[in-house]
Amino acid sequence: MSSLYVRQTVRGWLGDPAMTVPFYNTTNEEQAPNDAIWCTLDFSYADRERLTFCQGDISEEGEFEVVYLGRPGVGDVALLTAAEADMKTLMAQRDPNNKLILTARSAPDEFTQGDAQLEYGVAFSVDYTYYE
Repeated sequence: MSSLYVRQTVRGWLGDPAMTVPFYNTTNEEQAPNDAIWCTLDFSYADRERLTFCQGDISEEGEFEVVYLGRPGVGDVALLTAAEADMKTLMAQRDPNNKLILTARSAPDEFTQGDAQLEYGVAFSVDYTYYE
């Protein structure tokens, strides 16, 4: 589970006006967006390590998934075009406090296994390092 600082910072970045796809927080919140394409977050495992014993600096390394969802039955081109553009914008973000660094992202993964169910989705895993 990611630290609160990581969660709040990444949510802020995804809500930034530079992003073209609307972000909805679905962590313990009910959402029912009417947008043709929208995104949310899924935070995964994080590892914490003490870097120094004298000052007690801590490093947290983990990952989160940015999940892009769209209406079913319209194919993947529009969703992937918007998602890949926004991922470039996200990966270019810099934390003004120099505590959070996004280190890498994955290729898109078909979140819904290609089925046109309630929604079609792709997900990108993003690795980060957070210095507390």
